[in-house]
Amino acid sequence: MNSTKPIEFLGTALDDLRAFPILARREAGYQLDQVQRGLEPDDWKPMQIIGQGVREIRIRDAAGAFRIIYVAKFANAIYVLHCFQKKTQKNQQGGFKFSRKTLPRFNEGVEPMKNEQFTSVWDAIEDTPEEAENMKLRSTLMLALKEHIASAGLSQAQAAKLFGITQPRVSDLMRGKINLFGIDALVNMVAAAGLHVEMRISVAA
Repeated sequence: MNSTKPIEFLGTALDDLRAFPILARREAGYQLDQVQRGLEPDDWKPMQIIGQGVREIRIRDAAGAFRIIYVAKFANAIYVLHCFQKKTQKNQQGGFKFSRKTLPRFNEGVEPMKNEQFTSVWDAIEDTPEEAENMKLRSTLMLALKEHIASAGLSQAQAAKLFGITQPRVSDLMRGKINLFGIDALVNMVAAAGLHVEMRISVAA
C-alpha cells in the first residue's frame, strides 16, 4: 500500500466530523484514509472558489448528504478545513455558499493555521483505540481489494464471482461502504482473490 501523510483538522472540522452519524462518519474516514495514502477519494470535486487545490468529498447515505472540504497539495500533511451535512441542493440563492471568507485561506505561500494532527484519520474519529485499530484493518483490506480489481481489470460481475459474493456487495466495496464489511468477510475475499495477508504489530506511539 502507499505511504501515508498525516492528517490535520482545522478549527471545528474534527468536532463536526465526529458529529456525523456513524455510517457517514466512517465512510468519510475511509475516503480520507485514501487521501492520506495518496489516492483519490471515490466522489469529489474541486472547490476553486475557495482556493487552488481545495477539494470537496461528497458522501450520501440514508441520513443525508455530507461534505468534507480538504487540501492535499502540501507535502507535510492533509488539511481538513470543514465538515458539514448539506441541508439543501441549492448552490446559489437560499443555499449554503462557499467563498474565501467562509474557510481559512489555502493559497500558495500562505501558512495554514495549526491544529491537532494525527497519523491516521481513524485515530481522530473513532471513540476508542480498539475501534480505531479495527477500522484501520478494514480500510486496508478494502483498499487492497479495490486495487486488485483495478489492476486485474475485473468487472464487478467478475469480481463478485472471484470473491464468492454478490455483485451488489462488490458495488458497496467500490463505493467505500466500510460499515458493511467485517474483518472476517474481507479476509475471506482477499484469500479468494489469491492474495496473501501479512501482519506487523508494533508498540503504539
